[in-house]
Amino acid sequence: MDGNLYRIFKINYEKYKIYSIRKILRWIQVKKIDFYISSLSGGGAEKVLICIAKRLAELGNEVSIISLEKRKQFYNVPNYINIYRYDNTKLGKREVLNDYKCIKKHLLNSNADISISFLSRCNLLLLVAALFRKNKIIVCDRNNPLKEHSKFTFTLSNLLYRRANKIIVQTNQIKNFYWRINKSNISVIENPIDTVSLNKQIYQIPKREKVIISVGRLEKQKDFKTLIKAFALIKNKYPDWSIKIFGQGNMEEELQRLIIDKNLEEHIFLCGRTDKPYYEMRKASIFVLSSFYEGFPNVLCEAMYAGNLCIASNCISGPKELIEDGQNGKLFSIGNEKELAEVLEEFIVHEKDFEYIRENAQKTVERLYLDKNINIWLQIIEETIQGE
Repeated sequence: MDGNLYRIFKINYEKYKIYSIRKILRWIQVKKIDFYISSLSGGGAEKVLICIAKRLAELGNEVSIISLEKRKQFYNVPNYINIYRYDNTKLGKREVLNDYKCIKKHLLNSNADISISFLSRCNLLLLVAALFRKNKIIVCDRNNPLKEHSKFTFTLSNLLYRRANKIIVQTNQIKNFYWRINKSNISVIENPIDTVSLNKQIYQIPKREKVIISVGRLEKQKDFKTLIKAFALIKNKYPDWSIKIFGQGNMEEELQRLIIDKNLEEHIFLCGRTDKPYYEMRKASIFVLSSFYEGFPNVLCEAMYAGNLCIASNCISGPKELIEDGQNGKLFSIGNEKELAEVLEEFIVHEKDFEYIRENAQKTVERLYLDKNINIWLQIIEETIQGE
């Protein structure tokens, strides 16, 4: 048995025990797989891409990531994955054109068996670069396209996405947004949870603290203002509780001013980025996702896996696919700080009575474990390459 075949069998039977012999034999021949994305910064889409790329490389495939370097790299990429970086950020109006040229050049020279793109900008550039060619392409939308883009961009996506061999979205609700595309060409794959990587962040299980945690970019979409205003309504009742918000973004100064205006400097802390968000979740008692909209929120999945008492806005796409209100978490109306304050108070006062919510949350996300999720990716990639 050659080294590559042995490696595939070892990974799958000794560690994961999830692939049949038939499935593994289909993957003995090394495949060349290219992933395209705008950056390797600290976002959810970037994290999912690296997670999937790592597992496909561990299966013995030649995997590359093509990054357009729009933001500073945050995630580590193993050295057995090739990285190609194209930075055109200083070219002003010529940036998009040069991004297109770089993608097209790489597409022509790579000779990959399949190209997989994440996020709309890269998706569109890759599809235009592949026009009139026979490259096998999968494009992945990672957010709510009706909220993330203008009507023009979404209409353009509806037209260009028809060139893709397969379109991956995260929820059935988003799948139905695409009105010009054959629904059979759209597959729903929820985000995976890499439990092995998460558990590596913890050396010993920490004791729960009187902390409410939230994680995300400090941008309008995440609506941290509502969380801050909600806590301001109950801070005097629960002076021993605090909020930690992890993330960076262009609203940091604005959010800090709001914290000062509400006299919450000793209660709410903007903590910046952390390379151990799961550890912080395990220390916290309550997790809040206050977004105006989402695709399929990784941080909520991880918080549920961490056993947090989870509260999420009832926004389009994402939270309602994960949370059954009152059973494994709580939902509140978008932007409603009074309603959020009531739910926060309920969890704070009756925290010990809600152990069943923590347990149900952890059970809910078992379907997202990477060893199950990667099977779906393997099937779709294989079918796309074979033209099934």
